[in-house]
Amino acid sequence: MGSSCDCSVSEDQRRHSGARALLAACLLGLAALTTLPAQANSLDTATAEPETESCPAGRSMLKHQAKLKDLSRRVADHAPLKILAIGSSSTFGIGATSPQHAYPVRFAEEMGQRFRTKVEVINAGVNGETADATLARLEERVAAERFDLVIWQVGTNDAMKGGDEERFSRFLKRGISLVKSRKMDLVLLDQQFFPTMKDPVRYERFVKLVEIAGEEEATPVLSRYRLMKFWAERVPQDLRSMLTSDGFHMSDRGYFCLATAMGRAMGDLVSGAPQLANEITPAITASVPRSMLRP
Repeated sequence: MGSSCDCSVSEDQRRHSGARALLAACLLGLAALTTLPAQANSLDTATAEPETESCPAGRSMLKHQAKLKDLSRRVADHAPLKILAIGSSSTFGIGATSPQHAYPVRFAEEMGQRFRTKVEVINAGVNGETADATLARLEERVAAERFDLVIWQVGTNDAMKGGDEERFSRFLKRGISLVKSRKMDLVLLDQQFFPTMKDPVRYERFVKLVEIAGEEEATPVLSRYRLMKFWAERVPQDLRSMLTSDGFHMSDRGYFCLATAMGRAMGDLVSGAPQLANEITPAITASVPRSMLRP
């Protein structure tokens, strides 16, 4: 009897011991599961931390000296700035992974940080437009709203689609006159450089027409063409990262570096001591939210 009783007790102990072990394992598993959300949150927090993005050295985007007097006064007063960015696919943001990565959004951030004021940039880009179509929309916008600055990105599609050079020049000058008649500051943003252009001689004539219009009408020109061509000649691997797989439209990094270069040029225009296009601007490394670098 004693022997069987001892045996029975021993088996009960083993059963209880096994149950306790199973319970302990379950509790450990539940504890591990409850820590997963905290781990996920910590990953999300890390993703939201700033990350650095770099832009190579380049040429100043400004081709001749100018100063935007009205904009300079508003900047000096730290007044909010309302800017119209009008043009074609480069303004709309084709090639960017989201609208937040297009140059107008990046430019608004750059201007806000540089001048320490609130900056609103309205994106009025329409894919594929030539100067005449943009001019018609520009007329409507400046008649309906007041802007502290108008950025007219112009000329790429006119050059690529076989537009007439004299007609293109007339549209440019009409647009410049239109904006100035409304007492608004204006800068022209010229064509992008891309390695696969079929007729570079003709294309560069259109680039030159934008420069000439700026000089004749005392209007600043931000030369995207010179900046990107410099990248292509000095750091071709950087230019490739600035373009999407089509080798034409700009990538997220391209739009970011364009906006950064534009902001530097605007700082020169406001200060009244601009660098010229043959001067080299240094490479920069900037901190931007990771959410701005990825979709």
